[in-house]
Order: sequence, then structure tokens, then C-alpha cells
Amino acid sequence: MLMVLIAAVVLVSSWFALPIPWARLIITLGRRHAGLRSKTVLVEGLQWHYLEGGSGPLLLLLHGFGGDADNWLKTSPYLAKRFRIIAPDLPGFGESDRPRDNEFNIEAQLRRLHCFLNQLKVLPEVVGGNSMGGWLASAYASQHLETLSGLWLLAPLGVRTAKRSRMLKAIDTNTDSPINITDIEMFTSRVLEPMFGRLPWVPYPLRVYYGKQAVKRSVTAEGDFKQVLGSAGSLEALAPLIQIPVLLQWGSKDFAVDVSGAEVLKTKFRNLTVHIQPNVGHLPMLETPRASCDFFTTFYGQCIDQGLT
Repeated sequence: MLMVLIAAVVLVSSWFALPIPWARLIITLGRRHAGLRSKTVLVEGLQWHYLEGGSGPLLLLLHGFGGDADNWLKTSPYLAKRFRIIAPDLPGFGESDRPRDNEFNIEAQLRRLHCFLNQLKVLPEVVGGNSMGGWLASAYASQHLETLSGLWLLAPLGVRTAKRSRMLKAIDTNTDSPINITDIEMFTSRVLEPMFGRLPWVPYPLRVYYGKQAVKRSVTAEGDFKQVLGSAGSLEALAPLIQIPVLLQWGSKDFAVDVSGAEVLKTKFRNLTVHIQPNVGHLPMLETPRASCDFFTTFYGQCIDQGLT
């Protein structure tokens, strides 16, 4: 009995003393539960990390600035039952290499995405994206209308005529800026907590793991993010080009990208379905994974019923 108690104390202590190994274990188990496998591929000298799993129409999922492919883990257990999922860590994020040209505008990211998909020899049938990933997904969709049947946007960045969000104002003034992070506590207060309407439980090891990544990324984050914001094609300009069905999902308490962008996009997309979620923040696929999946599968089912797939 004493040995069991000692083992339990050691295990609990390691949770706090060795958070990074615990975080990697949690992430690995999360990927397994989601039905996704971790893979890598070399594309033009850059190593891309991506997650893949499920079966059915190919669904490409793109994360936002500072995020990674694991942002989709909570929705993937549901989505993988109907779709083959590919979710990459975009270069410069997650476990993928940083691009050697240090270019993060949407045009450069789109070129790299094309190369990645060509290397895998795949053509997505549906593409989804959150925040920066939503802007990138829209740029991709505007060039591949003949192969895509739907576009899923979750709080997309890139609506220039929307109200300036609290996050963008904080970055402008460098007042509690979420991209200027020097320690784990700052990551929690400036990034983690504001991103959700109601913060879900995040295990301590994951707070440390992602906090350390944010501190490391902070060295170049401001310049990288300004490149994204300075990209040539706004969502207002891209939207009229996209004639396939579009699902727009947004949280009413989005700190990062103001929800007023939804009203702008209602007048721009030709075939748009909108869900504004009360009291939800910037990452609905993490905060409300089941509802997010239901919105998307219902949307996709309507596309099939209308003969659009």
C-alpha cells in the first residue's frame, strides 16, 4: 500500500515538475482519440507536419495565427466519421519548419499550400479555416471552385471593413498585446483566457507547453502578423468570386476578430449560411466542438440535397 501511495505522489508531482512530457502524451492521446495520425512530408525543403484520418470526402482544415493542427482535435472525432481529414501545421507554426523566406502574407502561404497538396497528390472537396486559416481557405477556394463543394469559415480574419477587434487594438497600442508574451502567466491572461467565451478546462501541462511556444514565437510574431494583415486580397474582395456554398460560424464574444465581420460578409458571399453563437469566443471548434460539427454536417448535407456536391 505504501508503494502505491509513493507511486501516486511521484506521478502527481511529475504532472507539475515535468509538464512538457505530459503535454506531449496528452496531445498524442488526443490525436489517437480523434482518429488522426501524425505525419510529415518534405515540400520544397520545408518539413510539414500534418494530421490525417477518417474516410470520405477530403476535408482540408486550416488553423489560425499562433495555432496548429491540434486546434481541430475536439471536432475531429465527429468529423472523421464522414470525412477524410487533412489538417496541416502551416509553416512557421506547430511542428512544421519556419519558411526560409520569412513570408507570412496570405499570397505566400497560398503558394506553399498548393505545393503541399501537390506533394500529397490530393485535391480537397471541402476546405475549412479558423481566423487566418479562414482567410487562407477563402483564397484557396477562389482558385479551386471546380473541385470544391463547400467552404467552412470560423471567425475568419481578413474583413477589412469590420470593426477593429479588442485584440487588434491591443496589438496596435502594445497594451496587453497577445503577441508580446514573455512568460506562461502572460500567455494565460493575454491569449488563452480571452480567446474563449467560457474557458474550457486546459490541463496544466498544456498551458505550459503552448505558453512556451508563444514565448518563443513572440520574437518574430509582431512582424509575421503584420505581414498577414497586409495581405493583398481582403475577404470582401474574395467573397464575390466564391460561388460555392459557404458556412460562416462566429462567436458573439470574439476578442480576436470582431463579429461585425459577419454582417459585412452577408452582403458579399452569394450562397452563405451564418451561425452566430452567443457567448462563444474566437475558437468555436474548441469551445463548442459538437455544435460546430453539427453546423457543418448539416450544411454539407444540404449541399448534397441541392445537388451541389
